[in-house]
Amino acid sequence: MNHFHLEVQYVHESITLLNMIAQPAGFETEYMNRLAARYGITPDEEAKRYVELLQEIEDAARAEFSKDSEDIRFFCGMPKLSESIISFANVLMLVGKSVWRESSVSKYYDELKDLSEAEYNRNFYDEVKAFGSRTVDEEAEDEISALEIFDLIQQMDFSDAEKLHLQKLYIHHKEYCEKFASLMERSAKVIKKFEKKLIAKGKRVAEHFESLLNGTSMAAYIMNEFYGDHETGNNFEECDIYITYIKGVSMGLSFKMAPKAIVNIGAIFDPSIRIEDVLKNQATLDEDKVLLMLKLLADKSKFEILSATVDKPAYGAQLASMLGLTTATISHHTSALLDQNLLTLDKVDTKIYYRANPDMIRTLINFVKKELLHE
Repeated sequence: MNHFHLEVQYVHESITLLNMIAQPAGFETEYMNRLAARYGITPDEEAKRYVELLQEIEDAARAEFSKDSEDIRFFCGMPKLSESIISFANVLMLVGKSVWRESSVSKYYDELKDLSEAEYNRNFYDEVKAFGSRTVDEEAEDEISALEIFDLIQQMDFSDAEKLHLQKLYIHHKEYCEKFASLMERSAKVIKKFEKKLIAKGKRVAEHFESLLNGTSMAAYIMNEFYGDHETGNNFEECDIYITYIKGVSMGLSFKMAPKAIVNIGAIFDPSIRIEDVLKNQATLDEDKVLLMLKLLADKSKFEILSATVDKPAYGAQLASMLGLTTATISHHTSALLDQNLLTLDKVDTKIYYRANPDMIRTLINFVKKELLHE
């Protein structure tokens, strides 16, 4: 059964908005236009109006924080903001991979303050490991030391300056969490002014998916359609679905609350902008996408991951052992391969298994043969 949650998730949404205003003005419009071009989507009038609403929210936030630009850049500034729109502020506040739930910013910060040092370390470690990855392997269970956190940061695909900055955020996390929580509170107040319009859009999104799914759980639909999960037989009959408003194009899954699945879905999806369109155009190749894929395959580790999962799927720790890499490095590589649809996912019990996508690999090979051999 699908349970739609239309309430604005202020913890996540407030950080997303701050991450956006750390970037040049007009981010929302440019971001949505870029994704529409990438997936070959032509938005209808309702979608255009929603993008205008999001841009209005961004502009209001820029006005609110006009005197705080230095602090915003310190916490949220990233040289290259990924499509997931996360920054090191998500890591600091332990909001990168957390399960979505109703909570005010103040209540969430109170819970954050109550964490023991060991609990914060363990969660911070998991946040760093998951940063920029579309999947998360097993969470740390043992006690994590500061040295282990520093070692993990050094393994990540960050610049030296970014590594030093993340270490600084960790060392002074109590001070910085308090300061950033106050920025989140103000960001949430900006969003609150637009809450009625956002929830009205969320209702239309929920109605669209209820009609589309016709009783099928959203998690099962995404796993089958997006990840090609045809073999595990997972039904995920209980599914909580949270509408993502500020990041209007979003699709995420969490099995942390298994057997119940948690899904977040962007508010831009409706009868005119369908998940099926995204899936269809993701499988369409052009010269730029092919060159990016070939660049990925030129990396030995990524090539070996595909080779190792052609006949049999493997989860992150297995791949790390097979290839002599850390699980953090595996997460980085698999995320890049998933982005280009070169890998698919299987969900078995509590583990995420990776499998090479033969259909996309075959399509890539045929494209190269056609262009270079005229076959």
